[in-house]
Amino acid sequence: MKNQDPSQEQLQSVLNLYTHGKLQQALSESSQMLERFPNSVVLHNISGASNAALKRFDAAIDSYQQALRIKPDYAEVHNNMGSVMKDKGDLNEAIDSFKQAIQIKPDYALAYNNMANAMKDKGDLEEAIESYKKALRIKPDYAEVHNNMGNALSIKSDLAEAIESYKKALRIKPNFAGAYNNMANAMKNKGDLAEAIESCKQALKIKPDYADAYYNMANAMKDKGDLAEAIDSYKQALKIKPNYASAYYNMGNALNEKGNPEVAIDSFKQAIKIKPDYALAYNNMGNALSSKGDLEGAIDCYNQAIRIKPDYAEGHCNLGAVLQLLNQSEPALASYEKAISLKKDFNEAISGLGLLLLNKGKHSEGLDKLIQGEGSILFSIKKGFSVKSGGKE
Repeated sequence: MKNQDPSQEQLQSVLNLYTHGKLQQALSESSQMLERFPNSVVLHNISGASNAALKRFDAAIDSYQQALRIKPDYAEVHNNMGSVMKDKGDLNEAIDSFKQAIQIKPDYALAYNNMANAMKDKGDLEEAIESYKKALRIKPDYAEVHNNMGNALSIKSDLAEAIESYKKALRIKPNFAGAYNNMANAMKNKGDLAEAIESCKQALKIKPDYADAYYNMANAMKDKGDLAEAIDSYKQALKIKPNYASAYYNMGNALNEKGNPEVAIDSFKQAIKIKPDYALAYNNMGNALSSKGDLEGAIDCYNQAIRIKPDYAEGHCNLGAVLQLLNQSEPALASYEKAISLKKDFNEAISGLGLLLLNKGKHSEGLDKLIQGEGSILFSIKKGFSVKSGGKE
């Protein structure tokens, strides 16, 4: 099938609409032109890119397929097809498309990068890192690839190497706010909290409306124990991005840790309003309710968390702890046993079970469990029960 494109001037008109984000107009004009030039691979490609940007994935795939029927060796379209497949969640098909693009154009650094991103999303981290390296052999100054490789290394917990990758990205592209933000996460996970906070500040100098940088800075401040500053930073993230469920959730954790359970509960409720299946938020709202003595409310929250996430060991453990405080021994016993069946080395649940057995007069068995649980419930002598945080997101 012979390619047949409109004039360069006509194509430029449609391309300008696409590059300026006027996607509907770009689609409309390309559709009209395709009636006159049905075998134009460029128009089919623009139509596919416009549909992809509008998240009309099936329509985009159809446009790209039309282009490839006319020109099967069009590497850029194979790459674009891969990107749509990835966005659609079809990672294996995406990887196959990127491989097609690379087979046609072996020095296609962008396709290697995009393939690596799909491999990373698929969990194939070693293959992803190798693909990033191939992209960098072709284009050593590719800042985005250094950043993406840093992300893959971070997931692998190779934090020092990840930080070095982010630094390489920033040497090439000093105003790369995303690389500063990602480096901050790696630094925080490495325990370098002051450096993480500074990296977030650098990201915010470049991009003042960067909600994720405020959020990540808040997480590092919280880990550092600067709860008031962390709460302020979560609030800044929420001003920019009001539907940021994770920011409400972690702000709730900081508020509860600061001794403000009432305000924390409101924050958890906001997180759940945005994300109704937020099991962690239900669990930690239960913790806040239990800390202010509303044990029935806490039980409702833990049950909600478990309904959403039946294998949630912390939720079962916390439910057991509150039931134990209410002297409901048998349901508490069942909750602890469920938590331990889900998480074999769950010291808090094992210790809670030991305390429960002691209270039931089973001294030998109870002491064995307390020893096995490494005394993780010793603070129960003070509070009477334990609660386990749902963790940070």
